[in-house]
Formats: sequence, C-alpha cells, structure tokens
Amino acid sequence: MCYAIYFSLIALLLIYSDSVVEQFALSESAGEGEWIMMATGWELVPAIWPLLLMAMVFASALTFFVARALFRQR
Repeated sequence: MCYAIYFSLIALLLIYSDSVVEQFALSESAGEGEWIMMATGWELVPAIWPLLLMAMVFASALTFFVARALFRQR
C-alpha cells in the first residue's frame, strides 16, 4: 500500500512539474532592450543542471548536519 501512495505522489509531482516547467524560459540580455531566448520549458534542465546539483548537495548536507545535531543532544 505504501508503494501505491509513493507512486501516486510521484505521478502527481511529474504532472505538476510538467505544467509548471513549460511556462519557464531562460533568456539573456543582448543589449539595450534586446533579449535572446536560451531555453524554454524542459530545455532548462540541461541548461541549469549544475545549479540543481549544487542545491541537492546543499540540501543533503544541511539535512545531515541538522539530524546529527538533533540526535547528539539526546
């Protein structure tokens, strides 16, 4: 039963992510009032993967240190 809940939550997350990510665009200023479109929608994921990796490492480290501090007090 737990697997069904996890599967349903992951499916809902993917559906929600698809509808949200499709609206995003990565653009760069090319001068005064001019913008160049670098990526749209899911093309952003390969464009910003270093930022996503850094956020994942930071969140993991923060979780580790907070959990370590909480369990050390007991």
